[in-house]
Amino acid sequence: MFGFEEGFALFDMTPVDNQFIQEYLPGARGEDVKVYLYGLMRCYHPETGMTLQQMSHELNMEEEAVLKAYRYWERRGLVQRVSDDPVSYRYVSLRRKMMAGEGPALDLAYESFADSLYEVFDHSRRLHGSEVRTCYEWVEDLGLPPEVVIMLLKHMEKKRGKNFTIQSAEQLAAQMAEEDARTVEAAEAFLSRDQAVYQGTKAVLKRLGKRNLPSEDQQKMYRKWVQEWGFTPEAIEEACAETAKGDPSMGYLDAILKSMRENAEPGAAIDEAGVLEARQEAEKLKKVLKTAGAGPVDEEKRAWYRALRKRYAEEMILLAARECKGRPLEDVGSMLQSWEKKGIKTPGDAKDYIRDFRAQSETLRRLREIWGIQAGQGSADRAMLTAWEKELGFSTELILFAAETAAGAEKPMAYLNRILREYAEKGIRTREQIEEERKRHQERKTAGTVRPAKQVIAQQYAQRDYSGAEESLADVLDVLRGEMKANA
Repeated sequence: MFGFEEGFALFDMTPVDNQFIQEYLPGARGEDVKVYLYGLMRCYHPETGMTLQQMSHELNMEEEAVLKAYRYWERRGLVQRVSDDPVSYRYVSLRRKMMAGEGPALDLAYESFADSLYEVFDHSRRLHGSEVRTCYEWVEDLGLPPEVVIMLLKHMEKKRGKNFTIQSAEQLAAQMAEEDARTVEAAEAFLSRDQAVYQGTKAVLKRLGKRNLPSEDQQKMYRKWVQEWGFTPEAIEEACAETAKGDPSMGYLDAILKSMRENAEPGAAIDEAGVLEARQEAEKLKKVLKTAGAGPVDEEKRAWYRALRKRYAEEMILLAARECKGRPLEDVGSMLQSWEKKGIKTPGDAKDYIRDFRAQSETLRRLREIWGIQAGQGSADRAMLTAWEKELGFSTELILFAAETAAGAEKPMAYLNRILREYAEKGIRTREQIEEERKRHQERKTAGTVRPAKQVIAQQYAQRDYSGAEESLADVLDVLRGEMKANA
């Protein structure tokens, strides 16, 4: 029958008792006051269909935060809960309470809890009303018993001194609830672990050259290293040495530990020895990469190196890296495989092989020089040279001396092979004997009695052309791969 025009409330006033401002407002939080005043305004100017959802939307608050505020005012005796579905509250008249001689309503459980909080600090620090309210929410909302909350506050005072912030303790309270540390025994165990985390984080910061006390985020990071990643405190401190190569920060240390964890056995704890081993491995890998000219360390190269170390000694890998310098990194593994197939298993064997290989390269180079050709050699040339030295027993000097006879031949290696085999059959082993054989050969040639050259199988091989290539172990890797594929 009667009502105000639309929008009337916007231009009207809502009376607020001075008693509320003096006695209730100082101990309330900002959100508590905002909820109370908005609800009071709606009592004077109701809106049809007002719900908890609509109220939270109007106040830009979560519904749970609105309910917490009303639970607070209910304890203070300023509102009464009428129903739960839908949620409904009735405001109590402060003037009526005053005229009836009623003081501010007391929640005995809340007041008892507040008194016990003051005992934590031996009355040297008195918590503000909003701080007490926050601590009591840990009891109501998180389900932590009052004695556990008291233990938590004493723990925080021991860690940070009596002037710690309630907000810093709130994160720990939430974690205690999450881990169900709701008994005195469980709380003692939890807080003992937290103290170890605090001291461990403090030690790490000191090692990193930082002077600040551990923040909650830094402790959270340290807790992850210990409880989730399996690092011992000693291992974490040892890993701090790695940060000297960059920015000595918790974030940089986190990246280092993450890399170590990913490279460790799944689920294994990582102690100080494990960190030292990882650091030594990294140093060895850097040395290999530098020797091979393969750039900086990354995760792919770590995995590559770890796979090689399972099969080959460190010195063997370094020797192969030196021979493959400037080539793709996978060539190092190919060379080690080729050595393994040749029975080369120790660094001493590898050094002997490399020495002999280089000596052969020099001999083959001098042969090309004698013959005035540019073509290089393949594995067939080396096999032939090996046969001359090992099977036929000719020295390098005699091979080079005999090579002059093959100058001008279409295939000088094959021609020299035939000559040296004929020398071996005739027992020719000295320069003098070779010179005598050359004279006899020339006399037969002059007399027209020289027989046509016999074509031997060794003359018919196809020489591999390495024109312009510098002779090294790495130059024959393609041939070695072909050999390994054929023998697989």
